[in-house]
Amino acid sequence: MKVEDPDGAVIDELLESVDLSSYGLQRVKLNHSILLTDQESELDPQNPNPRGAHGTDKVTDPLDDIIRTFNERWFQGWSATPEEQRIRMLSMRDALKNHPDFTSKYVENADPHNRELAFEKMFKEIMLQKRKDDLDFYKLSAADQAFKTSLINSLRMLVQVP
Repeated sequence: MKVEDPDGAVIDELLESVDLSSYGLQRVKLNHSILLTDQESELDPQNPNPRGAHGTDKVTDPLDDIIRTFNERWFQGWSATPEEQRIRMLSMRDALKNHPDFTSKYVENADPHNRELAFEKMFKEIMLQKRKDDLDFYKLSAADQAFKTSLINSLRMLVQVP
């Protein structure tokens, strides 16, 4: 009785599709012995010009990388300078850390799902507060002539050209 393996054809096809002889050992010299010394020595690499991230001594601040990546992706149409964008991001970070629920509901919360919900809630509250602050500042300068004049004079002194 002859029993055929139903998967045998698939395995044979796979073996035929791969040139296994290119992965095997190959003798390149006949009657040649390898001489080893008892002394300590170093072996040079096969490729003296390695590729990759070798020898990068540049120290980068992770915060700068985070802000740069975020700005490149999302602030392309925003007219703020990179320094203004950085200040905005740092201000948001500080506002989150100073939020009354930050420690109890985010830092010390062991449940990852609830942590994310608490973080999103704090984020929304801070965004609304920042929007309100910016709008209040604009309204104050538009409605109060004394404030506007004082702001203009202060800025004029700050940008005073010697």
